Amino acid sequence: MLNPLLKIRQYFIAYTLVWALIGIIHIIILTVFQGFSLGLAFTESLIANVFLALIGLALWFPVFFSSLEKESLLNFIIKHLLACFLSVGLWMLAHYSILNALFTKNQEYKQFLVGSLPLRAGIGALLYGAIILVYYLIINYQNFKEKLTREAELKALIRESELNSLKSQINPHFLFNSLNSISSLTMISPEKAQEMIIKLSEFLRYSLSNKEEKLTTLRNETANTTRYLDIEKIRFGKRLQVVNNIDEKCLEYKLPGLILQPLIENAIKYGVYERIDQTDIELSCSCSETNLRVTIKNQFDPEFNYKKGAGIGIQNIRSRLKIMYGRDDLFSVVRSGNIFEVTVIFPQI
Repeated sequence: MLNPLLKIRQYFIAYTLVWALIGIIHIIILTVFQGFSLGLAFTESLIANVFLALIGLALWFPVFFSSLEKESLLNFIIKHLLACFLSVGLWMLAHYSILNALFTKNQEYKQFLVGSLPLRAGIGALLYGAIILVYYLIINYQNFKEKLTREAELKALIRESELNSLKSQINPHFLFNSLNSISSLTMISPEKAQEMIIKLSEFLRYSLSNKEEKLTTLRNETANTTRYLDIEKIRFGKRLQVVNNIDEKCLEYKLPGLILQPLIENAIKYGVYERIDQTDIELSCSCSETNLRVTIKNQFDPEFNYKKGAGIGIQNIRSRLKIMYGRDDLFSVVRSGNIFEVTVIFPQI
């Protein structure tokens, strides 16, 4: 694996700046506290710190190939003690040999160089510890990021799977009712049965073409509900009347695909099935900068004893909204007199 200090530009810049700072401090110590010339101090700082910086880059490999998760603590410590001894020893040998050769006539500096060897060894060991600590922090940070990425991908796959599962429950539910209606119409009105089959094929074509989309526009979704209502009007005739109050500026707002049809279906189920009078279903859409609000109202007979169904459509709406937006307050139902009203809010993320 490539050293992250070389692979990631920001890390390399930070590493270079740190060593530049160490080099400046090195020069200040030699000139201010030891009284050496600026040229000598700059030369020693450059040679000593460049060698140690290069060795620091090479330390990535013993760090990368040693892990507490794969070996015992004792082996881990021994490996790093050996790596520290070899790297610091190599660094001291290299820069001492070069500096001693460059300043062989400067006896004062040579004495300082020899006398400072224990201190240099200690500083080298401390820098070794600091470098490998940085490497382990980078490794843990990268592992943490990879873990978050994997978890996010897994959640996305689960979420997509749940959405697809919910969508697959909606279409067969509607298809079952439609096929029953077509079966009945073939006996009493073959022409209407043929028309209903054509409308149904258009509806299913839209459903299949949009099955992989997470979001669609209100324009597409209302066009799809119109296809659905055309099918249902063949069944119920004048008993079913639909009023659309849709603000045109909302038509390009986003919402989950195939989510309005089950609400319309629910309104027909409880507003038209058991009534012989005309039933009005009102679809209203309004919007703000952050939300799209869709309201569906239908009449129903409060005295009629409706059979309690499985509520697949409503359950799907609640579940899909929860999965898509992570909120429980986007779906509401109000019953007032003989009016049943469903309101859904679609945040514009």
